[in-house]
Amino acid sequence: MKKPLLIAAGILSSLLLVLPLLWSIGLWYYQPVSIIPAGLLLAGAGLWWWKRRRPSAHLVLWLLVLVNIITYHCIPGPTPAQWQKPWAVAPAFEQQGDMLTIRNLRDFRYRTEADSDARYRTETYDLNTLIGVDFAECHWDGMEAICHTMLSFRFADGRSFAVSAETRLPEGVEQGAIPGLYKQYGILYLFGTEEDLFGLRTNIRHEDLSIYPLRMKQSGARKLLQHYIDLARHAEATHQPYNTITGNCSTGLVSGFRVLVPTMPRQYDFLPLHNGSIAGLLIRYGAVQCRPGETDEQIRKRCYVGYDLPMDNYSAAIRARIEP
Repeated sequence: MKKPLLIAAGILSSLLLVLPLLWSIGLWYYQPVSIIPAGLLLAGAGLWWWKRRRPSAHLVLWLLVLVNIITYHCIPGPTPAQWQKPWAVAPAFEQQGDMLTIRNLRDFRYRTEADSDARYRTETYDLNTLIGVDFAECHWDGMEAICHTMLSFRFADGRSFAVSAETRLPEGVEQGAIPGLYKQYGILYLFGTEEDLFGLRTNIRHEDLSIYPLRMKQSGARKLLQHYIDLARHAEATHQPYNTITGNCSTGLVSGFRVLVPTMPRQYDFLPLHNGSIAGLLIRYGAVQCRPGETDEQIRKRCYVGYDLPMDNYSAAIRARIEP
């Protein structure tokens, strides 16, 4: 009986090792410095074997994975000589009481995605006039399971700004899902105008953007905004890396929901792996403002923005369609 159990345990250990070892191979490729501690461990295991103590092969491989994980966490985030133009400048914040000043609020104007005028603004907002928060999801190429997620904060004077956690690419580098697992890119919590962050997607890329007005008291909206300001400051101060799974455009957003609802079930922390379902959950649990008797399908249809909105009154054109 003991022998079959040992065989089964060995098979299970082998299966569980496959993905960590594949990840380790990628780490050695994208972060060559990680080969050094891995090589030292393997040399030690070889010496142990030579001395006839014969360590378990599975034990050595699990130790190798552990060493690679520790090494990965010790590797600093990227600090290239130059970030690509859309992510070259990080926002900065000044807060005095209820007054919030955002410097480097991005406000690009696009002729094409690759041809734009880089513009930044400084705006001051009275947080007592914060009247609403919208959740935005953007799909492309017909993908439903995966999307880009953003938030927009609206004020009583008609102004608004959007927040988007974005992959921060070094100059000359293209984004990829696999390199994104190995600290090849930074992450930038971008604060910008809706004409920039939303307009790029609806008017230039022609991606499918939907914007859902959320049910939220002003106190909750301020708490959520402060959470994203803190995330933006932390990411810039620590050179936080982007990670395809654990640090993408939606992980910060979901962490913000936890700030509002600390008792949220832990399974919602996995939403960034399937972030196309976030809007559906918000609708299902009554977090989206809706009209009387409106169905989920009707909400989704109403909140779909469409393409080529007028840039001279872009935000107003969105609100005229989506607000209940």
